[in-house]
Amino acid sequence: MKTIKPKSEFYSEIYFVDNSEHLTEKQWDNLLMVGNKNWDKYFIPFKTKREYEIIKNVKLTEFELKDDMFKYIKRLNSHSVLNFSLEHEKPFLLELI
Repeated sequence: MKTIKPKSEFYSEIYFVDNSEHLTEKQWDNLLMVGNKNWDKYFIPFKTKREYEIIKNVKLTEFELKDDMFKYIKRLNSHSVLNFSLEHEKPFLLELI
């Protein structure tokens, strides 16, 4: 069986928004990922007066199978794993670079 290489995209910075229920619909258009750990929400930067945390130098990787993602995670330093998501068509991993 042929292994498909995961697709990755680098972001120099993203936003973590804790109280995202106050965001506008337009701001929600910048949603990058909802993580499985505590349902944390990560966004591509946008203008807002709401409180947010900037996270620098992250990589978002899309996997074909969740087993492939978890095998990849086991090889990483646990401090570099920001979050992962199984809520989309394919599993995603957000890691610090």
